[in-house]
Amino acid sequence: MLELLPGIGVVLPAGAGTLRFGAAAEEAAATLAAVPGSHRARQCTTLIRAGYKQLRHAHDAWLGGILFDRSWNTVAAFGNIVVTVAAGGPDRADRLTLVTVEANTPPDTPATHAVAWDGVDLFVHPAQDVAAALSGPTRPSSPTADDLTAPQLGLWLRRKPRPVDRWSQLTLLDTTTGWEPCCTGTFACSEGGDGLVGILR
Repeated sequence: MLELLPGIGVVLPAGAGTLRFGAAAEEAAATLAAVPGSHRARQCTTLIRAGYKQLRHAHDAWLGGILFDRSWNTVAAFGNIVVTVAAGGPDRADRLTLVTVEANTPPDTPATHAVAWDGVDLFVHPAQDVAAALSGPTRPSSPTADDLTAPQLGLWLRRKPRPVDRWSQLTLLDTTTGWEPCCTGTFACSEGGDGLVGILR
């Protein structure tokens, strides 16, 4: 079971350890490196913070997982559950602030490991039931109304287009991500964001 600890980090399955928010890149990489089959992700983009004139666009790219940082590209798979890590925004680029978890499965295939918060398996139960079980207020999140954020938990739930109505992706953030100068909240910039603005035309 992979267990989410909001504000703390993620307990990995099979005794692999805990990814703790605030860890340096080397610490996070060492924790994931102990997992059989973990690897450095292929660099599929060259987007970096310096390429963005506006911080809000960099923030959106980072939150969406397309802002590249060579130090934070270790990936580990637990069966068909894939875990990736990232650092934060300005002045937090050296500390773990984001963990992404994705069920890499066909629509009708259950995850091989539970992804749990407070005893609730987030990827198994119907999306609406999971949303009802989350503590604190929730709201729809970009890019689609199907996404859901629970800001007090630092949790962003997403799903791929699929016939089965359940979550298949999540992002867990440290409560402080370093993007406060541009953003009213962890998951949304005050003036809007688009991670490809000024980069791709």
